Formats: sequence, C-alpha cells, structure tokens
Amino acid sequence: MINGILIPGGNGRIGTLLDLAWETLADRTAHVEDITWETPRGILDDDAAAAAFVRGHVEAALDRALEVAPRAKPVLIAKSLGTYAAGLALERSLPAVWLTPLLTRPVVAEAITRNPAPQLLVGGTADKRWWDSDTARATGKQLLVVEEGSHSLRGPGPIRRYTDVLGDVSTAIEAFLDALDPPR
Repeated sequence: MINGILIPGGNGRIGTLLDLAWETLADRTAHVEDITWETPRGILDDDAAAAAFVRGHVEAALDRALEVAPRAKPVLIAKSLGTYAAGLALERSLPAVWLTPLLTRPVVAEAITRNPAPQLLVGGTADKRWWDSDTARATGKQLLVVEEGSHSLRGPGPIRRYTDVLGDVSTAIEAFLDALDPPR
C-alpha cells in the first residue's frame, strides 16, 4: 500500500499534473495527502529558505499520512517548487516522482542523484530555466522527457498534443507506482 504525498509548485495548488497523479493514486486505493500553500514572495531567491519552506509542509503531510495509514509506503509526487523536497526524500530514502524538477538548482539535482530510492523525473526540453537534460541523465534515474515541452510540459501546436503528453505522464506515473506496489 502507498501513501501519496502531492506537493505543489509555485502556484501553491494542485494543478493538472498533480490531479493526474491523484487519479493514479486513487486507482490504487492509496491514501493521498495533498498540500497547498501560499508561496512566499521571492522564495526562489534563497535555496535554503525554499527547502525549509517545502520541508515543513511535506513533513506535516508525512505525519498525517502515517497516522491514517501507518503501514503504507510514502511516495512523494512534487511539481517544480515542491521538488525542494528532494533533500527530505534523500534523508528518508523515499521514492518520488519529480514533475518539472528544478534541476538547475544544484541542491535539488544533487539530492535527487544521491537518493537510492526509485525516482521518476519528468521534464520538457523547452524549460531552459529549470530543466537540464544533461543533469537529468546524470542522475541515473528514470526519465520521461517531453521534447519541446515547457515548464507545464506543453509544447507548440494544438492542445491535442498536450493532452497526449498528459496521457504519457499519467502512464509513466502508473508504471512507476506499479513497480513500487505491484497490483494484486
């Protein structure tokens, strides 16, 4: 059994990508803790402050999940700013899905790389500010790379192309979760 911890990005809410993760967790009857927050202005100006901000929210969600389902394995699923939870995931050897991780921030990339637990990184090649394909490959973790995908993973062209990408992301998350907790 899995405890899914859904960690938002900078908008502080669960959006499309995390909604899809929620559905994949619900299909597995996993307990889900979804985090929301008010993002402090300028939080990305200081890695230590960003990591501490995210850590506080994620630790509280992990505690709540443990109360509800003490035998379930926690799995972090984080978007963007939420990937500052990588340090906590490393400390606790937690498996994680990192949606558009902030790989240009060494503290995030190093924690992902050093974590021995299974991890899936999902990013787009047009997300030049946060995604670095070389860094992603160097982590040695499972990858889903969206060619020409932005920070929201949307590429150029019709919305249908984006919905196809969302389907690919959902399928990758399903496979990742099934590998952690095989269906019975």
